Amino acid sequence: MSHGAYKEAHPFPARVTHWIHLVCMVVLAFTGFFIHFPFSTASMELMRSLHFVCMWLVLINLVIRFVLVFTLRDANVKGTREVAPDWINWIPQPENKGKFLRTIGYYLFVVKKHPRTGKYNPLQKLAYVAMQVFLVLQGITGFAIYGPTDQVFAGLTDAVGGLMVMRMAHYFIMWVFILITMIHVYLSCAEDVEALPLMFLGKETPAPEH
Repeated sequence: MSHGAYKEAHPFPARVTHWIHLVCMVVLAFTGFFIHFPFSTASMELMRSLHFVCMWLVLINLVIRFVLVFTLRDANVKGTREVAPDWINWIPQPENKGKFLRTIGYYLFVVKKHPRTGKYNPLQKLAYVAMQVFLVLQGITGFAIYGPTDQVFAGLTDAVGGLMVMRMAHYFIMWVFILITMIHVYLSCAEDVEALPLMFLGKETPAPEH
């Protein structure tokens, strides 16, 4: 599905928070693997420090993005410059009505044509909302296994079965993030290539002439 990609769809503040989140999540995954399974002679203290710094950056970035949901205006339909409050992108839209199963069918190669939707189709909205929920859960499990704050969450840790269960939950959620990110990258390259120059360079892609 070919369309234009304009700055109104992804304003600069949203792009900045997107890249901060991505870089921090990559560093968190890498350092998290190292903390669980040290695979080199690199300093464990350095890896732990990087992990904690990125943890706080993700938390701060999440708060900023939450504020932007209610203060930012952007285009909530692909290929347009017409802007509306950003929070519309996070709730059901008329443009997406009745298109959930058709979108699934398209991704499963059952439906040939991508249904026209809002900026985020029903599956994307579901994934992005789930991402925020998992971020909160990852933060809770992270603080629960973090020495300076583990006592604050001691009751919750005991309720779920102990520190090891909390560690495994933290590790499992990391894999959820990795899977979602891989799918996101694939679909961005395969289905929304027009937006890539905008996301990387801030360069618009005009709509094709018919």
